[in-house]
Amino acid sequence: MTTQPRPYKSIMGKRIGLGPYGQIASQQPTALINLSQPAVDAAITISAEGASVADTRDITIQLKDVHGQNIDYAENFEIIMYSSSAMTDFVAAGGSTGVQQGASGKLLAIVAKKIFACISTTAGLWVGSYLDTGTAVGYLAVRLPNGRVIGGGVVTTA
Repeated sequence: MTTQPRPYKSIMGKRIGLGPYGQIASQQPTALINLSQPAVDAAITISAEGASVADTRDITIQLKDVHGQNIDYAENFEIIMYSSSAMTDFVAAGGSTGVQQGASGKLLAIVAKKIFACISTTAGLWVGSYLDTGTAVGYLAVRLPNGRVIGGGVVTTA
């Protein structure tokens, strides 16, 4: 992110200001204290079934800051598979293979085919796919570090 820190003010002999993500920043020595997590939003794209491979939906997750800009650091987040858009229950099966790692970011299954720990790239990007040779019902959502859950959409295949 190219946002510049705001001007520093002198408070009790220390020069303090706001950093690029709204952190408290000291000028000497340089230090940043986060008041909240910079990643507060996500843009989630799920392709049509079979757009690149049969029985597969491509998934792209772009983490964003409070200004709607892509974050510029690697962030931890979770992918959660729900049974519906109401997000009141986990999927029963999670597909034949479920969510898979793609070219960008990292993925680790916490509960097989249901909950995944993820790490974005240093550009806030995660790319993967959902594979199901059956017809298991699934709805993908992302839980950000601040606790916000963002629904991504249906990943059910025919």
